[in-house]
Amino acid sequence: MLVLSLGTALQANPFRKFDDEIQRSHASAGSSPSVFRIFSVSSEESEVLRLFEQGINQQLEEEDESVASLDFPKYIEVSPVVSNTVVHEPGILIKKYVVQKKDTLTRIAKSFATEVAKIKKHNALTSSALKLGQTLEIPVQVKQASASRVIKKKLFILPVPQSKITSRFGRRIDPFNKYNRVYHTGLDLAAKVGTPVVSAAEGEVIFTGRNGGYGNSVIIQHKNGYKTLYAHCSQILVEVGETVKMGRVIAAVGRTGTATGAHLHFEVFLNGKLINPETALNLTEKFVTKLPKSEIAGF
Repeated sequence: MLVLSLGTALQANPFRKFDDEIQRSHASAGSSPSVFRIFSVSSEESEVLRLFEQGINQQLEEEDESVASLDFPKYIEVSPVVSNTVVHEPGILIKKYVVQKKDTLTRIAKSFATEVAKIKKHNALTSSALKLGQTLEIPVQVKQASASRVIKKKLFILPVPQSKITSRFGRRIDPFNKYNRVYHTGLDLAAKVGTPVVSAAEGEVIFTGRNGGYGNSVIIQHKNGYKTLYAHCSQILVEVGETVKMGRVIAAVGRTGTATGAHLHFEVFLNGKLINPETALNLTEKFVTKLPKSEIAGF
């Protein structure tokens, strides 16, 4: 599958206005021919163009719609948490101590593994004399003076959780002509027709509908300049303008448009430029929360 424009207006024909964008995204490829003319003669190219404009599974699409269940859950719980740990930091804890009979500052300092000078300074003592029953605050250096909970979460989850990757991002053999090599602009996730497709991250739906060789498609705008595209769907379950959370069921797997079988074609853009979806799926963000002292082991 070739690339669909997400920069300005959507094009019904995914072969238009994308050559320049992909060439910029893959400048390292040097002087390779246009991505829409990769190792193909004009007659073959015309045939591929025709397929992408019209799709090749039109006779199957009505069957797919009847196969796909209408009873979809609204959300599928997919945890984005990669790790959840508690990190301890050393520091000073203040412990209260009531002076007992025969106590001296030296004895108290030794029992708390601290120094007399530190006790006197913290309690504003001008002498070493102590009174029975006097309350002192003892500054104690400990390894676990404070703690934070550090949670790492994925920015994006796999949009078809129980799927198999059948084609990755990059150059590959043309599925319609084994003698051609083409650039695959997304990640293909094979699953049965009707399998729920979820939003890979929170965002706003900015396009739904038929889009040339991509068939029934959904495009979602996310924070920090990311957009995701979900293509070849048998059904679309969200509307333009809808805000969706991660895990929201937005569509069902199908084979609409130009597809060799039932699968979801998943693309990711960053600031209008195509990126490898697996790179996005490996991104994480960190959340740090200070824990109250009651949650610190030993205190």
